[in-house]
This record gives sequence, structure tokens and C-alpha cells, in this order.
Amino acid sequence: MADYHAIGRVTASIRRLLQDRMVSGAAVTAAPPDQTVAGFDGARVNLYLFQVLENASLKNDHGPNRGHPASYGRPPLSLNLRYMMTSHADSEVQPDSDITAQEILGDAMRVLHIFGNRMDTLTLINLAPPALNEPVLDPELSQEYERLKITLHPVSMEDVTKIWSALSEENFRRTVVYEVTVVQIDQTEPTRIAPPVEERRILAVAGRHRPVIERVFVTPPPGQPEAETRVAIGEEITIVATGTAADRLYVQFGRLAPIRVPPSPDGRIRLTLPDAVLPVDYDPVVNQPIPAEARLQPGTLQIRLVGEIDVEGVAGALGRGTGINQPMRVRSNVALMQLVPQVTGVAPGAGNAGTVLTVTGTRLWHPGSTEALVAIGGGTVAIRAPETPGDWANPTPTAVEVPVAEAGLAPLAPADPAYPVAVIVDGARSRASGLGFHLDP
Repeated sequence: MADYHAIGRVTASIRRLLQDRMVSGAAVTAAPPDQTVAGFDGARVNLYLFQVLENASLKNDHGPNRGHPASYGRPPLSLNLRYMMTSHADSEVQPDSDITAQEILGDAMRVLHIFGNRMDTLTLINLAPPALNEPVLDPELSQEYERLKITLHPVSMEDVTKIWSALSEENFRRTVVYEVTVVQIDQTEPTRIAPPVEERRILAVAGRHRPVIERVFVTPPPGQPEAETRVAIGEEITIVATGTAADRLYVQFGRLAPIRVPPSPDGRIRLTLPDAVLPVDYDPVVNQPIPAEARLQPGTLQIRLVGEIDVEGVAGALGRGTGINQPMRVRSNVALMQLVPQVTGVAPGAGNAGTVLTVTGTRLWHPGSTEALVAIGGGTVAIRAPETPGDWANPTPTAVEVPVAEAGLAPLAPADPAYPVAVIVDGARSRASGLGFHLDP
């Protein structure tokens, strides 16, 4: 298996083939085209690797004999190499210098056309000992599964001109491009092997469908529309769904553990958004505390139904197997609501620009929030710890304090309505609470 030397050894093998099979006697170099090669002042052909591309066809191909069939895929790095080939005459200033360069180029192209795709079968026949009769292809490449192929790559004059334009000190020279496929560099990490299958199971389910959530909303008072999709902690939501005829039905909020809910013949499931305790089951009652770092926070809330069905099947190895009965879970689509902070109190209700406003409620702030603001009318103030201890209190999820002056508001006349107060956490804005602050002169 080839290692990181593979690219260089491909170049060396092509150079060795040209040196051995060209009849013009020109030297073969592998150097940047804008450099003079020491010791090669005469006629020569130059190879320059100017582009390396990943082979898309073999990107995920592990290949044969590279590991156990059950092993995790660790395919080798498969590459296509593109070379610029240029020719140089003995002298660049003679009347027939370019004709000589053309003949040398034709000689090199002839060799690659005839012998390029079978380098792995060739030995050196013209080079002096001790190289005589040695393989043309580098021995490290001879054991590769993918055979090297050299093809004349079509390239436009515009593309060639762009390459030579990047060589500011070099004049444009006739160029042909060859593509070599495929060069593979094997991974060196050990391959992980999956354990063999020792038991096979066949399960059958008939007449059951996966649950589908049609809509979700905050449970409204009787007679009110079912339209509110912004919910706060502690409020009840209603999930309208089909396919809920499971043996056990669960509701999952975000990444919290699923909550088992009673069967609902009408396809309407009602439950309260949990705060610090998760009622994971009702029969018998099981309450599970939610760690502070895992509690639901303002922002997009994902809601999913999980149906658990008791299914029958057969399990066994090579024999007929035995009957089994086990639960199988199926998940619904994801429905979205917006979890918003909830403002329940604002104090004081009035004051001047030097007032420190206290807002109380739920989910007003949390340590992981990227942005938390108190909106007073059209102005906002960032929720943060005070720069100087004692200016205002440190924020908590249930109470925050902010200096009113930072909102940049104009004082109100005594008869003017107060500025409404809201809290915005990570883009989720609290619903209108009817609470406000009257900014006095």
C-alpha cells in the first residue's frame, strides 16, 4: 500500500519511462517551469505537477483487500494528478530552435501514448546498468489495486495562458497537459471492525401508523381562537395529531426525555411545558428532576410525538428461531413553537432616567444566552452584570435589573401611557404583559 511518497514516485516513474523510451536523446526534468535546471543546458522535456484533485468516483470506495468486509469505511485518499509538459531545444535563438522543440515534444508524447498505460508491465531497456532491466514503475506502486492511466487532458488556450501568466518572469511556452489516474495514499490508522451478527430478528407490524403532528398551539380559554404558538414555561399546550393509536404515547420537548401522556381518542394531547421537573410517566407517577443546564430556554422549541408499539417477531441464529415480543418506537414529524420569556412584574412603575428597573418573571436570562435585552418602549438595555458592584443586581432567570437611562427614551407627560416593557432572549420576545414603565421628567 502506498504512503505519502506515492505522488512523488508517480512523477519519478513517468520521468524514468520518458528517459528510457525517447529516441531524440533529450533529457527529462521535473522542475518548476520558471526555473533553470542546473546541469541541463541542452535539449530537454520538463514535467511539472501543477494540479492535484481528489478522485470523486473513488472518494468513498474502501477497495478490495483493504480490510474486513464488516469494517468501518476508511477509504484511501484517491487523487488525479495533472502535469504540464514542455519541451526545450539546445538553443532558443536558432532559426530552427522551435522545430527542434516540437520534435522533442512529439517524441515524449509518442512515448506516453504507446507505453503510458502499461508502465506496470515494462522494464528499462535503454538506460545504462545498474538501472537496466529494472521495472519502470516504482515498486511501491506496483501492488496498488488501481492501475495508473496516463491520458492527454484537453485544456483550452485560455487555461494555459492563465498558468503562464502567473509566472511573471517566464515567457509563454508551448504546453500539453496530461492527467494521471488514480494515485492512492492509504490511511495509516488501524481499521475498526464491527462485531459479527450473532442473532437475527424479524419483527412485523400491521395496521399501525407513525404519528403525525398537524398543529400545536397554546391552549386558549373557551371560545378563543387556537392560534398562539408562542409559549412560556408553565403554560399548557395542545397538540393535534393523527396516528396516535400506539400502545404507549410520549411527547418530547427538544432534547429532554420523552413524557408519557394518556391515550387521546380525539387526537388532542394537552400537557404543561415543564420547568425544573419532568413528569416522565403517569402510571405510576414518575417525576424526574431536570438539571439546570438542560432546562428549556427561550428560542425555537422542537416538539415531537413518540409512539411505542408492542410488536411480535422471531429471533435466532441459523435455526428457525423463537417467537419474541418487544416494544418498537416510531417518531413523528417535528412541530415548532417559540419558547418566550414571561414578564410578570415591573418595579417601579414610574421614575426618572436614573431609575434602576426591576423585571420579574420566568426565563428572563440564562448563562448560555448570546443576547438578553429588556425592551422599554422603542429602546433596549442589555441584561448583564453591573460594571460596578452595587449599581444593580446580577441577573437571574426570574429577576433582572437594568438602568433605564441606557434605553435613550424621552420623558413622558403625566397623561401619556407608560412605555411597555418586554424581555428578549436569543431573539424570543415576551408576549405583551400589560406592564410598563412611565418615564417622568
